[in-house]
Amino acid sequence: MQQTPAQPRQLLPPEAYTSDAWHKREQRELFARSWVFAGMEGDLKAPGDYQVVSAGAASLILLRDEEGSLRAFHNVCRHRGTRLLEGRGNVARGIACFYHRWAYDLAGRLTTMALGREQFPGVDKATLGLLPAAVGTWQEMVFVNPDPAGEPFETWLADVASTLVTHEPGQQRPHGPAGLVEVADVLYRVKSNWKIVVENFIDGYHLPILHHTSLADGDFMQQRWWPVGRHIAFYRPLKPGIRHDNRALPVIDGIPASYGASYVWFFPNMAIFETATSWSTFHVLPVSANECHVHSRIRAMPGALEGHEPPFADIADPPAHVVRAAGPYAERRRDFEGIHPLASDDVMMEDIYACEAVQQGLETGFARVGPLARWEATMTFFQGHVLEHVPLYP
Repeated sequence: MQQTPAQPRQLLPPEAYTSDAWHKREQRELFARSWVFAGMEGDLKAPGDYQVVSAGAASLILLRDEEGSLRAFHNVCRHRGTRLLEGRGNVARGIACFYHRWAYDLAGRLTTMALGREQFPGVDKATLGLLPAAVGTWQEMVFVNPDPAGEPFETWLADVASTLVTHEPGQQRPHGPAGLVEVADVLYRVKSNWKIVVENFIDGYHLPILHHTSLADGDFMQQRWWPVGRHIAFYRPLKPGIRHDNRALPVIDGIPASYGASYVWFFPNMAIFETATSWSTFHVLPVSANECHVHSRIRAMPGALEGHEPPFADIADPPAHVVRAAGPYAERRRDFEGIHPLASDDVMMEDIYACEAVQQGLETGFARVGPLARWEATMTFFQGHVLEHVPLYP
């Protein structure tokens, strides 16, 4: 397994961020062969509840079966390969293909072949169940892998559980999602390659520079990161004497208000982010070579926003970079028109602007990445694991 790079350097060529051909290779060779985030266990409550999950080139059905267990199947009919479902909903009565009415139960077994005896003499239905995918759960998070015979979930998860116990010797991890409630669900649109957004998230060098005002409470000179399998763990404290401002969200029970911020980046494209007041997921979804979506879901103490008036409200007319937003702590309704992102004092606005600027620079064909800072070694680590799945052509 790759270790912390001694000399940070750029490993990926510009075409890894701009080429449609490279993007398609990632869909087949990386995402369709990896464990990817599919949502939270609470998203599927009742038998038959389902949601369709994209895992690169693969489309998967994640559902809760009649026994209450989570299962995943490839979203293709065993007759002609037709896509079966889309979006989310409930199929408690089973899954039926609209095309020729082949039907499957919640265990994936083929139950009905329309006109079966007449049209398919001698065919054994028991051999034509839905193709399974793998499911893994940890800390109420659900992950899926299109290849049920691929890397075991526990192997991929590595030592994440123990690395979250202490960020420094004797310092307990802040918390997990248990007992918290979701207060925001926001989907952002970013006109850049997904890896640029990942590298921005894990890049500690830009934090005290780009976010010198919006994250002014962070003691970034004391930041540290360490590898955990293919994943990245990070912690930075607050500046001495600073405590979290709990006017927006209250400090979570049992967590010191002086706790800073930490994350674990799960390779390839998802992170959990923790502060003294919140627990959130940050999921980067590739759309094309030069566009991606970022899905952010935030949890806080129950009743955290009781009595708050707008701007803590669902957004009926979100800004241009927001695809959708819901929840009492959804992105605040602010009019950014006429305000440059770098003057917005908004972390997401600043980051989106930076990611799109990097994409624009790489697409000129003249960009050459220079030396990387010590706090950018995370990028070398991440890119190395990308290349393990999508190697450079000889």
